[in-house]
Amino acid sequence: MLKSTKKAITSHIPSFPITLLAKTCLFSFTALPLTNIAVAQPITQITTPTIIDDVLINPDIGITDHQSFNIHSDPWWNKPSHPETSVVYFRWYWEELEPQPGHYNFQLIDDTINQAAALGKKTVIRFMTMAGKDEVYYNPSPNAGKKILGVPCWIKKQIDDNTIGETCADDNHFVVDYKNPILKKKLSRFIKAMGKRYNNNTNLLRLDVGLIGTWGEWNLASQMGYQQPSLGHHGYNVKDLAPYIQLMRNAFPDKQLSIDLTSPDDEITSYATARGLGWRADCIGDWQAGWNHMENGYPDTINHILGNGYNQNNYADTSFLNRWKQAPVDFEVCQDLDYWSQNDNFYTIEKVKQTFDFALDSHASLFNMKSGNVPLIYKDLVNDLIKKLGYRFEISSVEISSRFKPSSAITIASTWKNTGVAPSYNNYPVVWRLRNSDNHIVTYFATNNDIRTWLPANDRDSNAPKYKQINTFNLPYDIKPGNYKLEVALVEPSTTTAKIKLGIDGRTHDNWHYIDTININH
Repeated sequence: MLKSTKKAITSHIPSFPITLLAKTCLFSFTALPLTNIAVAQPITQITTPTIIDDVLINPDIGITDHQSFNIHSDPWWNKPSHPETSVVYFRWYWEELEPQPGHYNFQLIDDTINQAAALGKKTVIRFMTMAGKDEVYYNPSPNAGKKILGVPCWIKKQIDDNTIGETCADDNHFVVDYKNPILKKKLSRFIKAMGKRYNNNTNLLRLDVGLIGTWGEWNLASQMGYQQPSLGHHGYNVKDLAPYIQLMRNAFPDKQLSIDLTSPDDEITSYATARGLGWRADCIGDWQAGWNHMENGYPDTINHILGNGYNQNNYADTSFLNRWKQAPVDFEVCQDLDYWSQNDNFYTIEKVKQTFDFALDSHASLFNMKSGNVPLIYKDLVNDLIKKLGYRFEISSVEISSRFKPSSAITIASTWKNTGVAPSYNNYPVVWRLRNSDNHIVTYFATNNDIRTWLPANDRDSNAPKYKQINTFNLPYDIKPGNYKLEVALVEPSTTTAKIKLGIDGRTHDNWHYIDTININH
């Protein structure tokens, strides 16, 4: 049963003195000028939907599945406490996708995107070229048990003087030289092929640009040591690395791209974010004693990006902290929440909340928990996180004005708020519809609005701004007298398929939301 809404009805019918009405009745209607015939004035109905506090699973935001499609209910390896998701995250090494020159394993990517889409989920992917030392492939990979080369064997033989013969040794201590012209040329061909096939795939949400470094994280941590793993420390500058950013932008001009938060030794993140890329950070929740990401890594790197660090940044992005308004921010946990709960003397409720608040204060849209369990002690905190991650749209009020007759105009003035922490980076237009007493849809009213402009508050302690939509339509000429339910949805573009659950009551089985009932008369 739908919950009731608060409603006020105001009639705008002009009043006349009785003497005038009496005199008017003495004349025949044929003698009256047309302009003196009384015309019914619009009636206005005002509705205030009830705001709800439910966890909403919506497109493009929230917790992600990591190298899995639905770990929450996977029949073989399920994590029932892991939240439901609308996004899956997969990453592959170049050698998996181009085992022979010019022969691409599109099937692996196609199957992944299609399997996710069948579950109503979009995919984020990363292409990588280097793994950590001694890392191996796991099942169900056909390379299970083999050490990960990262780059294809055929290219390794062209760029590594120590690789001789028909096969590559089972060894991944090799450090890729990203200045090598042969590598650049072949990797460029690979990325162009990927872009040609996937740039227009609507089920691919975005790409995490990870062509460089160990695990695609823009450092050489495993191979060159964890004390000074940055690319800048090992002789790379923006001139060396910028072509890889531009390569991805050229190949995927219609996709969101993001780059890792790197280090105060590098300038590539600020270079990329100033040119439209979003950013992501690994190891959120690392509070270990001594140097850690939360107290040292993130603050030092962000200051460097802004141009305020202890190292000079020739490509400082002084608007970095506002880039979330146009480009996404994502996080991936350090360890997992099971590990946190096993060290709950350190990962207290307060410390975990501080971790999640950092993500929200950074205006995050996605949070990767590595498909792990959510221990009971953190469940409420995770639910609170999900309620704020990304966008969350609410309707404050709806004002409907019309004569409520066939063909007459109907104006719908709706006031919206985004009470999440980020915009929607994809547009889901507002559409209204009328449903009759037999539950048949009699008409749709489409709008041309763009919800990507509906920003949340700049910080969590401020009230979200209000966005007013005023749209005027015409009721169908053949609409029959009776009561009709007015419903609204944020839809897949160019369709009437509702995609986003709103933070108000009245949601129907197909994700539309009941707003009010109007009465059509003749």
